[in-house]
Amino acid sequence: MGITVFFINTITGIENTFNSLCDDIITVKITKKHISDESIITQILAAGGITKHVRKRFFENVISAEQAGADIIQVTCSSVTPLIPCAAQLVDVPLLSVDRPMAESAVSRFGRLGLMATNPGTLVPSRELLLSTAEKGGRKIILREALCKGAYDALLEGRKDIHDRIILEELEKLMEEVDAVVLAQASMARVAEMMNKDKKTKPVLTSPEMAVRHLAKTIENL
Repeated sequence: MGITVFFINTITGIENTFNSLCDDIITVKITKKHISDESIITQILAAGGITKHVRKRFFENVISAEQAGADIIQVTCSSVTPLIPCAAQLVDVPLLSVDRPMAESAVSRFGRLGLMATNPGTLVPSRELLLSTAEKGGRKIILREALCKGAYDALLEGRKDIHDRIILEELEKLMEEVDAVVLAQASMARVAEMMNKDKKTKPVLTSPEMAVRHLAKTIENL
């Protein structure tokens, strides 16, 4: 019998990214299912961070995924990463964050890191994750942050061209100051692949592929 993986998304349109990565990376048979709840990210944007509503909705989605037959739950939104330790206590299946594998890789390899986000509600938890991961590993890092203002609103409105242009412009500028750039949100990974090779002067770390590779290892250990 195959493994059922539920993905918890806070924006629609990310499903195909994770489905394709799973098809490319995971060698065993899995059933992929998605819960996409944009009310979570809408509330985070409105409030500037996690609220009681966000906690409630996220916990409900996690519990619903387990009740619907999840063997593993993969969260795809870094804005709710701080809620994962608490949510993990509500279920009896692995609950995986999207950005922890990327953070561990980043702090182990680079000292000067750029952190880019399009959603201000993601910037703080992503910063805290990188700093805490570095501290835990006995590493010292220097962070340079860039918020791509207007990009996330453009994405939610379906204006991907504007979203992509803003990210590419900020990415090119940030590369001049750091050893590598961390893209805080899974929705930004697609844009990094669009960058011309001659302009990609520093490594760009994105979360989806690293998260799926970690998911594959988790499946192997079930």
